[in-house]
Amino acid sequence: MKKRVAYIARASVPSGSTNSIHVAKIADAFASISEDFILIVHGGDAEATLREIYGVRNDFPVYRIKPGRNSRIGQIIWAMKAVNKAGNNGCNIIVTRDPFTALIAVIRGIDAVLDLHGDIKHLTGRFYRMLSWKWFVDNSRFHLVTISQGLKDYYIENYDLNDDRITVLADGADLDDFMPFAGKELIVNKDSLHIGYFGKILVGKGIELVRRVAIADGNDIFDIYGGTLEEAIKETGHEFPSNVIFHGRVNNKDIPAIMCDMDVLILPNQDKLMNMGEDIGRFTSPLKLFEYMASGRCIIASDLPVIREVLSEANAYLANANDENEWVKCIDDIRFHSDAAAKRAMQAKLDVQKYSWKARANAMLELVK
Repeated sequence: MKKRVAYIARASVPSGSTNSIHVAKIADAFASISEDFILIVHGGDAEATLREIYGVRNDFPVYRIKPGRNSRIGQIIWAMKAVNKAGNNGCNIIVTRDPFTALIAVIRGIDAVLDLHGDIKHLTGRFYRMLSWKWFVDNSRFHLVTISQGLKDYYIENYDLNDDRITVLADGADLDDFMPFAGKELIVNKDSLHIGYFGKILVGKGIELVRRVAIADGNDIFDIYGGTLEEAIKETGHEFPSNVIFHGRVNNKDIPAIMCDMDVLILPNQDKLMNMGEDIGRFTSPLKLFEYMASGRCIIASDLPVIREVLSEANAYLANANDENEWVKCIDDIRFHSDAAAKRAMQAKLDVQKYSWKARANAMLELVK
């Protein structure tokens, strides 16, 4: 059977959201391995190409179906239209993060891979009960994926799902994007390091911790990509020291070159991370984590269980998410033990090979017999 895939996202692409990056990258991966791949979304700037914003390599059609009413019924109607569009284009596999789309695809006899990144209740309201419908959950055309082991454990505990019905597939990175830059020599035994933070300006993402680390470590420069000083002051309620430099937002396609210009990359996630009213701190599989690994730079990350699913002391430095002094100690360890630091960075670069977007897309398609 030829696998013709539609990726359906109830999202705007392109846009400034992290979700849109995920959609663009996984769509590009599917386009490289699937015949006649199509992407279906509900909005985004039709004039801006995914190539110029995200650096995608493959050409594929993007269909935009306007969202209807902002209600559960409106979501279901939109999902029906999206599944119809996929079916009319000859697609026999639908990949989606929208449970309604997966449900309707299975009803229509189309294989559906549901890729969950959080609690289904935040996507469906009371329709979360679909996970108790045996005809749906145990259907051979339904394939459930979670972004982390922590999220899989949550579904087993809270929704009484069987272990063998859930596949864990972490997020990934586009390794080809980093190839031209990741070979840059890593030199960290110097007086002042450039320490990069990439992400939203949120306390849950660790911007307040960055502020405290920068105060405790006045020798190094902290380069912030993803927002402005004004946003950071508003979010934290504090001024930032002069060694924190805000560079604003940059196009996703430009990020690999910038990351590889850093000496150290930091992922200061907190155990509580709110996203659209949901605490995803226990579940998140940050895109930046895998991009950091691909960059060949030293990584310091919060010592959280979900981060330890990917990182360890073999390929990164892990520090208490609430203790800035531990982070400063890690920075000093990198500076004064540069050979050991370079070995960890190289190990991360090797380990990330199994976390490419193409590998994730292939793993999803392998679920469909």
